[in-house]
Amino acid sequence: MPKNEKKRDVSLTRQKRALLLLEWAVGFRPAGSVWVMLLALRGFSLVEIGLAESVFHVVSLCCELPSGLLADVLGRKRTLLASQAMLLLSALLMAASEGMGGVYLSLAVSAMGFNLESGTREAISYESMLQVGREGEYLRFSAWQNGVYRFSDGGAMLLAGLTVALGWRTAYLLDAGIALAGMGAVLCLREPDCVERRGLTPGALAETVRGAWALLRTDGTAVRIMLVNALAGACATLTRFFLQQRVEAAVTVPALLGPALFVLGLGGGLAGLLSGRLDRMPYGRAALLTGCGVAVCALLARGTYLPVLLASGLAAGLLDDALQLVSDRRLNSRFPSAQRATLVSVSSLIFSLFMIPLSPLFGRLFS
Repeated sequence: MPKNEKKRDVSLTRQKRALLLLEWAVGFRPAGSVWVMLLALRGFSLVEIGLAESVFHVVSLCCELPSGLLADVLGRKRTLLASQAMLLLSALLMAASEGMGGVYLSLAVSAMGFNLESGTREAISYESMLQVGREGEYLRFSAWQNGVYRFSDGGAMLLAGLTVALGWRTAYLLDAGIALAGMGAVLCLREPDCVERRGLTPGALAETVRGAWALLRTDGTAVRIMLVNALAGACATLTRFFLQQRVEAAVTVPALLGPALFVLGLGGGLAGLLSGRLDRMPYGRAALLTGCGVAVCALLARGTYLPVLLASGLAAGLLDDALQLVSDRRLNSRFPSAQRATLVSVSSLIFSLFMIPLSPLFGRLFS
């Protein structure tokens, strides 16, 4: 193996390890995974908690596109560092909060942190491989990232009892420490050579917007992938969301609730096993198969028999994440580096827009 090629392989391996550590830090948030429960234990009403969740989603919706623009003009590493700093600040604000004002502020900052990470992580992962001619390995590595995130998030859910026992202040300080570990992972990353940091200027922002709009206007295939993937993802996400309530009602032993919810998240962690096969199909066929599968899971999830509920939730997560991985790989192969994070943010925004009308419809389906 030539010396330069060996050096590039070592550099890519280090980059992958740092990205996987970052994925763990984003997923493993003991307090963040049960924040509703912690607020309820502090004495806040369900109305106040509902308003807090609304604050998170409104801020997230408003910041989705601007966060992608920032990643394209300032660079991936800087944006990811800002993301982890936001999550650190959010945890500290929640630990210091005494009333709902502090809770609202914490969740708004948390939403901005997740927005800055969303799209940027996919962009730096793909471009790290693109610059060494290894973009063909992106789907497999993306599956690893997805698995690490899903299993770390599930692990945080399994520790829900311990998190409550620690107390909400200590739990959020633990989340802050994990965000520091995430910042350390970002500092170990290298900015891909193909990323041009143009600076936060009106000209750079306008150029990025024009380039993204030009692709959306001319690349019908990319737009169709975004729409289909967002629709399937919204249906699967809402199925799993409402399924949690049915599982909670079906579990007769309280100690088994955590493991049952962990099983619901296993499907996403195993999506890499299916994504390779789906990627070899025409996209329309892959989307049809997964979409029909999610529809069947939604119908099965209306029952009350616990094994069927768990199986349907696991299958919905498996199908949803597998299609997401395939869609992500195909979209990244069509996106130019100069607008990659912005266009990924557009895809995430479409998902959020589908969630708005579908949420009440699924609420009626599961009521």
